[in-house]
Amino acid sequence: MLPVIAGVEGILLTERERELFTRLQPAGYILFSRNITDYEIARELTDDLRGLTQGPDAPIIAIDQEGGRVVRTAGIDVCLPSASALAATRSEHTITQAAYYNAQCLYTLGVNTNFAPVLDLGSKRLNALPGRCWGDETQELISRAGTWNRALLRRGIMTCGKHFPGMGAAGEDPHFSLPTIKGTREDFLAEATIPFTALMPELPSLMIAHLMLPDIDDKLPSSLSPALVQDFLRTQLGYDGVVFTDDLCMGAIANKYTPAQSAPLALLAGCDLPLVCHDVVEHLEDIATAVAALPAGILQEVERRVTRFRIMLSTFEPMRFIEWRDYLKDVAAFTASVPEVDPSAPSSPVFDY
Repeated sequence: MLPVIAGVEGILLTERERELFTRLQPAGYILFSRNITDYEIARELTDDLRGLTQGPDAPIIAIDQEGGRVVRTAGIDVCLPSASALAATRSEHTITQAAYYNAQCLYTLGVNTNFAPVLDLGSKRLNALPGRCWGDETQELISRAGTWNRALLRRGIMTCGKHFPGMGAAGEDPHFSLPTIKGTREDFLAEATIPFTALMPELPSLMIAHLMLPDIDDKLPSSLSPALVQDFLRTQLGYDGVVFTDDLCMGAIANKYTPAQSAPLALLAGCDLPLVCHDVVEHLEDIATAVAALPAGILQEVERRVTRFRIMLSTFEPMRFIEWRDYLKDVAAFTASVPEVDPSAPSSPVFDY
């Protein structure tokens, strides 16, 4: 197993992708809008990816399906309300319904992991978060995101809290550059990290933000920092679930590091699965070579956590076509009943992938 989550170029695998994935065996894959233009073809793609995986455990097949402007299924007419819109309803029932509709779509497509919920505290800053957050007050955020998270898990979709340790105070979009946030561990524990620590027992995975945190590590970004991942998250907070990085192709990291440099640094820091979402064919061989040179003990711990996660992955039969058409009608009516509350959120590449 190569401890990487790999992006896929199109709606079907190329021969080069098929050869690389079969030989190098990534732990999983991530889908974007470019991969989902027809639900039957998308299911063919995910079936194909599962078929390439050797051994008894299913590969992780992941997606960013938060709702609002961060959906990857608009091409098949599945658009769901954003976290901020659902939070505004103040209805646990409505939040649970949204999660069920989300899960129903994902398992029909053959997706088993959703990189959500966002647990960052909401802010009006010009970063990538407006419209994506469950609130700007910790207890309300925990309640709403927790309801959504548990509903998704009940329907067999693995979840991922993001972006640890909390990036609501970031003044920049990490898709372009590396944001800096001042604050010690104690400062984060006093507010921004509270949603993560509160929901940690029920979150099978977390995603690390790309941030510069000079009061914690003045040399490495958070996603590559042993001080942040190993010392703070794993040792101090005791988290033993799977830890993903955010996409290593984002400007925050790619402006300084190639994926073959950043992926092994992330693993050394205590992460389990670096995300390489774009142009994977160009990078996967070099990543595999660099990862193979890491200490055996590091790779054994990664394999232990990833194997446990993959064993838990659920499998569901796809809905029949007539059920899918009924689903589309139901989800469209539901989404129309939950008005968006922040349509003027600043643009970010996360909305367009």
